[in-house]
Amino acid sequence: MRLPWIALLAISVCGSGPRAQAQEAAAGASPVASGAASSPEPDPARGRRAFQRYCGVCHGTRGEGGLGPPLQGVSKRLTSEEITHQIVEPRGSMPRLYPNPVDGPTLGDLLVFLGRLR
Repeated sequence: MRLPWIALLAISVCGSGPRAQAQEAAAGASPVASGAASSPEPDPARGRRAFQRYCGVCHGTRGEGGLGPPLQGVSKRLTSEEITHQIVEPRGSMPRLYPNPVDGPTLGDLLVFLGRLR
């Protein structure tokens, strides 16, 4: 059976999906774990770009809020672990980023950027 070209495009853009990633993790080849080991220090400039790409539509380009709540000063209200949990396992009206929220290095960049939002 041949897959339509759109299905192949979706697989190439979205990755192999949670099941394959779980199998990779069980085999010791987790994409997040392997990327984190060789990634550079968290960078607020990369975090800003990731924020604009993933978060800015709802939270405003400067974190001032909009459809989603304001994120200015969020690091004073929530711990890094709480922020991470909201990104990875969102609750409320925040949508889940599919198939994965963000990889480990991008999450680190986002946390540094969010810590600097005032």
